[in-house]
Amino acid sequence: MSKRNLNHLLATSLFASMPVFADTANVSVYGVANISIDRIDTGTATNGTKGTSILKASSNASRIGFKGVEELGGGISAIWQIESLIAQDNAGGTFATRNSYAGLSSKDYGTVLVGRNDTPYKVITRKLDNFGDTLGDNRSLFGTVKSKSSSTVASFVTKQPDVIAYNSPSFSGFTASVAYVNLTETATKATDKKDDATSLAASYDNGSLYGALGYETHKLNTLGGTEKAWNAAASYKLEAYSLALAYEKTSDTLGTAGANKYGHAALYVTGKFEFDASALKAAYTKANDLAGTANSGATHLSLGYDYRMSKRTTLYALYTQLANKSAANYDLGGAAWSSGLTTSIGAGSKLSAFSLGVKQVF
Repeated sequence: MSKRNLNHLLATSLFASMPVFADTANVSVYGVANISIDRIDTGTATNGTKGTSILKASSNASRIGFKGVEELGGGISAIWQIESLIAQDNAGGTFATRNSYAGLSSKDYGTVLVGRNDTPYKVITRKLDNFGDTLGDNRSLFGTVKSKSSSTVASFVTKQPDVIAYNSPSFSGFTASVAYVNLTETATKATDKKDDATSLAASYDNGSLYGALGYETHKLNTLGGTEKAWNAAASYKLEAYSLALAYEKTSDTLGTAGANKYGHAALYVTGKFEFDASALKAAYTKANDLAGTANSGATHLSLGYDYRMSKRTTLYALYTQLANKSAANYDLGGAAWSSGLTTSIGAGSKLSAFSLGVKQVF
């Protein structure tokens, strides 16, 4: 090949690649790698069934995401995000099953997004969980309610599909959010029953003081009833100390003669003390008995230590214990992220675990 032809080839390749760089200039890659070694004891059930001791690695909501923004003029931007779960302790993962959406955003008018996303009800309390995405996660009891038969779960802290959401701009620290969820996406006849959900939240945040209220309802016409929940949250941070609490009340009209009632009240309290590169933290969650069912509540206690090696990398150790009453059957880990969930051996079991892990944010 002549020098002239070589130069022409290089120039053609360069100019051909320039639009690619321009098109991807607004794309950001981010994620979390959160791996722990867990020693878990599943306890003994009320009926005498004995559990086991387990030693395993867990990928605690490890994920990778891509997001972008394009300025459209007039203070309006187009936004998008695709986030996927990664099972680092085993082969596999799930594409776009975490928050994945597209929408428009304006500093003056707020944000509208469509896709799969956390509901406003969930968002206002998740930021307070000092043990989020570990076996100490408060979603073992908070936002998750088992039926009287302990076989069915109502959850108000999941990522919902087919979400249409609006988040207001901040007005001196005050914000509001609303979301509608279509729970029956497949085409149906006009006479068929349909399910949907509505979620609302309002919050105030000035950096040190935070407060929020939320409400969510699931109209489950295919099951002949409705699930409802409201929550309230508050936190205060003073230099190295922080304290937070959250409360929720759930109810439903599902089932015949109350056979499948979920309703309960739950309280979450947590605190953290930071010094140098270290942090000590503790959390306590209590779920009261289901209405009309004695000994159907549970408590969850977590203690932990974090050591911040850099802005991106943290080593952590924790101990957590979930104590079910004799008629309760809650699981440790609560939310179904990767392999972090530990199933109860049966009603009345007391589950406990030690975890040593490393969390890297990129």
